[in-house]
Amino acid sequence: MAGRFHKNRIHKKNTVSPIRLILIREMKLLKSYYPFLDCKIISDKLICIGKTKPSDLSVEYTFKLIYDGVTVPRVYIVSPQVEYNDDIHIYPEEKNLCLYHPLVDNFIWNYKKDHIYDTILPWTLEWFVYYELYLISGKWEHPFIPHTTNKSID
Repeated sequence: MAGRFHKNRIHKKNTVSPIRLILIREMKLLKSYYPFLDCKIISDKLICIGKTKPSDLSVEYTFKLIYDGVTVPRVYIVSPQVEYNDDIHIYPEEKNLCLYHPLVDNFIWNYKKDHIYDTILPWTLEWFVYYELYLISGKWEHPFIPHTTNKSID
């Protein structure tokens, strides 16, 4: 008699996808190191909202980090609105922060070994410090490669 307890019947277990496991791992690490972040997994993407105020004289910035579990996490400024120009370190197309250069910084995102909490997020917070310096001096003080010419600036 074949019934629900038949030993030869294959039961599909509720398994969690490897990508979802990566997102859960990253969310737990981020929450443990940066408790001010509001992180959720929505539609197989890790979405974190954070706020930072680089100095007592700074405005408070709200940013959004989006990670799909494989490709490089992207960070966007939610508020206040920052207009793109060639002098600041933002990608012109998507308006996400440019946090490193793979060749210059000798870093290529590897979802199997890299973590957001010790790369992307500290670099994000540092980006806002350099943006505040830019607002004061009119010059991007951190070394970078311009997005328009791909030549390094000293």
